[in-house]
Amino acid sequence: MLAKLLKYEIPTMGRRLGPLLLAWLVASVLLGVSLNVFNDGFLQVLAPLIYGMVTTAVFVMYVILIIQRYNSSLLGDEAYFNLTLPVSMNEHIANKAISALVWTVITGLAALASVLIIAAVSGGLGFAWRQFMEGFKGIPAAAYLALLEVLVVGIFSIVKSILAIYAAITIGHQASQRTTLASIGAYIVLMIIESSIGSVFVSLGLKAEANLYVNEQFQDLEGFHLIMLVSLIVTLLYSAAYFFICKYLMEKRLNLA
Repeated sequence: MLAKLLKYEIPTMGRRLGPLLLAWLVASVLLGVSLNVFNDGFLQVLAPLIYGMVTTAVFVMYVILIIQRYNSSLLGDEAYFNLTLPVSMNEHIANKAISALVWTVITGLAALASVLIIAAVSGGLGFAWRQFMEGFKGIPAAAYLALLEVLVVGIFSIVKSILAIYAAITIGHQASQRTTLASIGAYIVLMIIESSIGSVFVSLGLKAEANLYVNEQFQDLEGFHLIMLVSLIVTLLYSAAYFFICKYLMEKRLNLA
């Protein structure tokens, strides 16, 4: 059933975010042309302005969609229909989180494509590629495993951040009035708790140790692997906690808007 939910949810988000991503790529072409062809004139001023406006619109819409799709589908008017479906609460929450993650990745790839388009159209792609390859020279093969670890931790950190937003929204809906303000307050409290727990790890010297290994350019990766493992475990624990908050409140203390 989760697959059927995703089949509906992912395109629903795409219908609103997709056109903005296409507009972003078009604005990238325009900006690249202005940098390559025009040394002065109106387009040189207009192109960066358009690009900045579209970029801002993309990320604002991305955040709005993550909040709106969860809020309206499970806590708003649509919830009266969605919660009657033969679907477990785990699947409902996972559906929203996975869909948000998919569009986070797509948005990230669009950002990368935007940079490459600007570089290619403006004639700077060759230089950028040479600089990129130069940066990889001298890096030991074992460092690629470290980069993979960073990528994995990064992906799960995104999931954790999405679930934190969902948990804050769900907590906020326990209030009888001003649920938006309550959700914002709940999110701030959750972030304070995260920061407090993070400060414990800093006090144990993990941050200093991480900086040491990074500054040594991965000459000794054992400590770095340990830090990544701890980071992954902590991230998964946070994610599980936020997921449980959503599940418990939705099942036991549901308060539809």
